[in-house]
Amino acid sequence: MTNAGLLDLWTEPQERECLSCYVSRLLADFGCDGTLRWTRRWRGLRAPGVVALDRMFRRRAVNCDCGVPAALGAATSSGTPPPCAGVRRGSTRPCSMWGRPDAPGRARGSPT
Repeated sequence: MTNAGLLDLWTEPQERECLSCYVSRLLADFGCDGTLRWTRRWRGLRAPGVVALDRMFRRRAVNCDCGVPAALGAATSSGTPPPCAGVRRGSTRPCSMWGRPDAPGRARGSPT
């Protein structure tokens, strides 16, 4: 297998992996390059019909993958993110590992 093939395999979203977990995992592995590279890769492979994602990020002034989890209501994490709890294919909502912003007794976007 070529290096490009290994990179594609490594950067493919896991089955049912939410956008926040995917972006956090790839940022932990590869860092941020100042673009929405991982967000666009996830969308292209898991939710190609969700064209409003780019508009939402532009409205919220999210210009790179670093701001994606917070823009989706998830807390930012440092280090290796926990395993994704999973979402339905095509959903852009964070999985339950990120908590619910409206849950009583929990800070907005704090991991559970």
